[in-house]
Amino acid sequence: MSDPTAADPIPVRALNQVTYCERLYYLQYVDCVMPTNEHVEAGLFDHRRVDDPDLKNKTRTDRGAERSRGIALSSEALGISGVLDVIEERAGERFPVETKHGSAPHDDGGKPTVWDNDAVQLCAQALLLEEAFGTAVPRGFQFHVGSRERVQVDFTPELRERTRGAIARCRELQVLDAPPAPLPAEQRHKCFGCSLAPVCLPEETLYELGAPKPRDADADAKVPHLTRVIPQSDDGAVLYLQEPGSSVGKRSEHLVVKKEGKELSRVPLHAVRSVVVCGNVQVSTQALETMAANEIAVSYVTGHGRFIGAFVPAPAKNVSLREAQFRAFADREVCLKLAKAVVRAKLHNQRALLMRNLRGGDEARGSHEPAARDLWNVLQGVSDAKSIEELMGMEGQGAAVYFGDFGKFLKPLPDGKGFDFTTRNRRPPRDPVNALLSFAYAMLAKDCFSAVCTVGFDPYKGFFHAGRHGKPSLALDLMEEFRPVIADSVVLTLINNESVTKDDFLTWRDACHLTESGRKKFFAAYEQRKATVITHPAYGYRMSYARMLEVQARVLAACVRGELPMYTGFTVR
Repeated sequence: MSDPTAADPIPVRALNQVTYCERLYYLQYVDCVMPTNEHVEAGLFDHRRVDDPDLKNKTRTDRGAERSRGIALSSEALGISGVLDVIEERAGERFPVETKHGSAPHDDGGKPTVWDNDAVQLCAQALLLEEAFGTAVPRGFQFHVGSRERVQVDFTPELRERTRGAIARCRELQVLDAPPAPLPAEQRHKCFGCSLAPVCLPEETLYELGAPKPRDADADAKVPHLTRVIPQSDDGAVLYLQEPGSSVGKRSEHLVVKKEGKELSRVPLHAVRSVVVCGNVQVSTQALETMAANEIAVSYVTGHGRFIGAFVPAPAKNVSLREAQFRAFADREVCLKLAKAVVRAKLHNQRALLMRNLRGGDEARGSHEPAARDLWNVLQGVSDAKSIEELMGMEGQGAAVYFGDFGKFLKPLPDGKGFDFTTRNRRPPRDPVNALLSFAYAMLAKDCFSAVCTVGFDPYKGFFHAGRHGKPSLALDLMEEFRPVIADSVVLTLINNESVTKDDFLTWRDACHLTESGRKKFFAAYEQRKATVITHPAYGYRMSYARMLEVQARVLAACVRGELPMYTGFTVR
C-alpha cells in the first residue's frame, strides 16, 4: 500500500461509502460516477443551510455554544480531507456535528443511534479536528433532519480503528481494475434507494456470475425475476428539429424554435431528454451550452438520415473503463467471443421477426418457412466460428436469407399503393422501403452512440466492426442485436399500418429519401417503438427498448472490465 502522503487525500464522505458498500465507493470515487436520485436531492435540500456560502467559515454564538459552519480541513498524515458541516465549541470542548437526511435509527430499547458508516464519517472529522487544533475530541453529534433528533457518538478506540481501516481500504480499492463484487444477499437491502444502483446492476451482475455458460437462444428455460433497479422508461422526450431554415435558441429555461423571426415552438428544458437536429437547422451556442450543462445530448443527422455525430456533455470520468476497453478489444479472442454473442442475438432476432411475419393461419409460428430453417442453420454455426472474418461471413449469409424474404413481410395493398422490396440497398437507398430502413438504422445508431457514451465507453473503438476514422464502431456493434426488433419493426409498422404513403418519399437520380412529412411520421413511430415495454430475456423484469440499450451497454462494460465472464446479447421470443 502506498504512502497516503503520496496520493490525493480521500474525502471524508468517501469513508461513509466504503463502509456502507465497497462497490459504491469504487463506482463513485474511482470511476467518478455521480448520479442523483430523490434521496440525494433530499439530502442536498437538508444541507442547504449548512452549505450556504454566506455562512461558511463564520462563527456564531447561540445558547452558549459557538458554531462554525463549512470548515475545510485536510491532513497529509491521515491522507483525508473534508468540509465539516458544523464545528461546535462549548465549555472549552470542540466537537463535530454532522447533518443527515432522514430519521435516526433506534436500538432495541427504542433509543436513537447512528449507522456504522455514519459513525465512521463523523469519527474521521474528529481525527481532522484533533490534528488541526491539537486537542482530544472524545465525541461528536449527528443531527437527523427527518426525526429532528440529535445523537451523541463516542469516538471509542474500536471506532477509531475502524475509521483508519476504512482509509486503508479506500487506498486498496483505488488500484483495482474493476469494482468489487456486489453485496451478498443478506446485505442486498442496502441497494434499495442507492443512487448508484442503475449503474451497479447488483442483481444482474450476481446472476451472470452464477450463469457463466451461454444460454440457448431458443430455449424456453425459466428466467429469474430480478429486482429492476433501472427505471422502466426514460424521463423526458426526444426533440426532433427538422424545419429547414429554422434556428434554435435559449430563453430562460426553454428552447425556442424560430424561423424568419417567427416563433414556431417553445419547449421547457426539463421535458427534453435529447435533441436530434435533422438537416438545415441552426442551434445557437447558448442553447448548446445549456443543453450540455443539463446533460442533454444533441445528435446531428443529414436530411437523408445519415448519422453525422453528436454534441454531448463532457465524457465520463471513468478512464479505467476506456483503458480496459482498449486492452480487451486488442485481444482477438475477446473480440471474437463478444462478436459471437452479438451475431447470435442478431440472427435469433431476425429469425423471430421472420417467423412472426410469415406464420400461416394454421401455424403458431413460421418455423416451417425455408428462410427460418436457413437462419437456424446459420445460427447453429456461430459458436464454431474461428475468426471475426468467418463470423462476418455468417452474418452476411443470415442477412441475405433475411432480406431475401423481407418483401414478404409487407402487407399487400391495392395497386399503386403498395411498396415493393426485392433487395437491400443503400448509399443511397433506391426505393421507399430501403429509405425507411436506412433512416431507422441511422436513428438507432444515434441512440446506441448515446448509450455507450453514457456508460463511459469510447464509441469509436469496437470489437466487431472494423475501426475507421469517424465511424462509431462500438455503437454499431451494440445496435446489431437491436436492428430487427427496433429498426426493422418500425419500418414494417409504418408500411403495414399504412402510416406512410408514396407521397412521403422523394426520388431523384435513383436516390429515394423521406420528405419532411414522412420523417415526422417516422419519428412518432420510432419513439413509440422505443417506449414499448418488454421482458428482459435473461433477468425477467420489464423495461422499455430505450432502457434496454443502456442495460446491454452496462453489461458489456462489466464484461470488458472482467466483472462478468461473458456477454449475452438481447433476444426476443
